[in-house]
Amino acid sequence: MSMSEADNTGFPEAAGSRGLSLAAFLGLFVLLSALLLVLLGGPPSVDAAGNDLRKVKISQKGRVLVVQINSGGGFAISRLARQPEVERPLARYLCLELRRRGDSRTSRICLGGKRDYRRKAGFARITPQGGVLKPRTIPVKVKGSSNALTVSTVPGRANLVPGNYSWRVVFASGDCLDSPGSCRSSYPRNGLSTYRVRPVQVVGCTGGNGQVVRNGPRGRKLVALTFDDGPSGYTPDILRILREKKAKATFFMLGSAVAADPAVARRALAAGHEIGNHSSTHPMLPGYGNIAGATRTIREATGFKPCLFRPPYGALNSSVEQSARDLDMKSVLWDVDTSDWSTPGSGAIRSRVSSARSGSIVLLHDGGGPRSQTVDALPGAIENLRKRGFAFVTVTRLLGNRFLYRPR
Repeated sequence: MSMSEADNTGFPEAAGSRGLSLAAFLGLFVLLSALLLVLLGGPPSVDAAGNDLRKVKISQKGRVLVVQINSGGGFAISRLARQPEVERPLARYLCLELRRRGDSRTSRICLGGKRDYRRKAGFARITPQGGVLKPRTIPVKVKGSSNALTVSTVPGRANLVPGNYSWRVVFASGDCLDSPGSCRSSYPRNGLSTYRVRPVQVVGCTGGNGQVVRNGPRGRKLVALTFDDGPSGYTPDILRILREKKAKATFFMLGSAVAADPAVARRALAAGHEIGNHSSTHPMLPGYGNIAGATRTIREATGFKPCLFRPPYGALNSSVEQSARDLDMKSVLWDVDTSDWSTPGSGAIRSRVSSARSGSIVLLHDGGGPRSQTVDALPGAIENLRKRGFAFVTVTRLLGNRFLYRPR
């Protein structure tokens, strides 16, 4: 064998050996680089370049604001920051930013957190200089898969009053080693979009199934104050006290009284109280037409259709029960009778209200006679029950049902 043959046969072996060494070195380099990235910022939840925001839609369903977010990849929500420091290169966040026309501050709602991230979101107001004002959490509902999310919340919980807003959604995957802008995506991609948050009105409630109830569930410290025979000249004072004491109530109104003073009925509803049907003219055992007439009058005056009926004098028979059932209402009696109609004195009325227990429905009156004693007794009665840990809700809330809203 010649030297040239030996050299020719030996050279390829040496070249292959060097090629294998170079490949091994490059593989080790890639592995070490990946390990360094994990140590610095953790494995990225998505690659922003390939999984950016593709589509965002905002709508209003009843009183609820609904935001639908679609991406090219996915969001690991539990690894996002609920209150992000957006200026940090490695920050991970998914936030809806809204600014109302004429307001220099931005409202920011951000998904994230290791716990309750499907029920809570971060909220903060952002100044033009980037300052964060009073960060807190707000209740939300998050549904859907990681790359197609639906987020719902009540606008008022995020200080979003009706009006025109500029908005965008911003997302950062946490891969930014140099600057936040290098791996952050937004929708719309250029500039902002607009949306009008509409005012809503309550138009009805659920639970009108024809049942007869005297109280609500006993498991929670909730009480329903109810007022019959109004509206009257005493109703504005009762509304004022309820507003001052931050308490909600249910007013079982007469159709004839609503027709005489529809503005007070609208005020009660606008303040978050409930209106129930107490018949048109307060007869003993009213017929279907009398009850249906009250519902019609209340609806025409306020836009609200009652799902609760209180029979005058608490008198029920099969015919009255059937009428309420046919009109999709529940018949509501009580388990605490203050007998304030007999004017026993404000002290006696206060004491009787204070005897309520969990789930109680308390009978009071704001019309049908002199009701100054009821007005005088109300603040102290509310304070007494609140000291015992009670909250004051409408009958519909007490019974576990809900109100129905429609944007105006």
